[in-house]
Amino acid sequence: MTAQGGGGQSAGRHFSTAVLLEPGDPEPQEPPAGQSPDPADEDPDQPMAAQLILLLLKVAMVLGFIAMVFLFLFGVTQVPDESMRPAVREGDLVVYYRLQRDYAAGDLVVVDDGGAREVRRVVAVAGDEVDFSADGLVINGYLQSEQGIYAETEPFADGVTYPVTVGEGQVFVMGDNRPSSKDSRIYGPVDVASGTEGEAMTVIRRRNF
Repeated sequence: MTAQGGGGQSAGRHFSTAVLLEPGDPEPQEPPAGQSPDPADEDPDQPMAAQLILLLLKVAMVLGFIAMVFLFLFGVTQVPDESMRPAVREGDLVVYYRLQRDYAAGDLVVVDDGGAREVRRVVAVAGDEVDFSADGLVINGYLQSEQGIYAETEPFADGVTYPVTVGEGQVFVMGDNRPSSKDSRIYGPVDVASGTEGEAMTVIRRRNF
């Protein structure tokens, strides 16, 4: 007697295994279609070297950003001589603010003298008349009494001719150590836009060993 064909059909069938859940068990979550499981979820303990490299990259990015901001807004220059003594001495570091160009008399500014940075003091601004008398510096007809200036203020024989009227967008600068300072008494008023780099904010003293 021939068996009826249930066996041939059962050989080609595919069976799936069902998982029985106990009451209260959470249902298994499957990732969305087309999305593979997160490797970090599979291996939460990342190698220490990878974490260190990531941290160093973040620190480098932060330091790079700070450096860019500092270089754009601020500058640092070292004083090469004693022309600003005693306020600023040779070897001191001067931090200056690049965006401040609205100078007033008495401000310390960084002057670009043919590629060499010099720190000088503003003594006159646009519209002021600079002259000299036997007693010293005269601005707009008034003899100047300058604090912190201990040497006589005199014009240089091979310098500019006085009186000098400071033009628009210019300043007249001098070093505090007047006898040995190369300043506007030699090269005349300085253009603010092209001849200055900013106003001095602080002076970092050189240590004397």
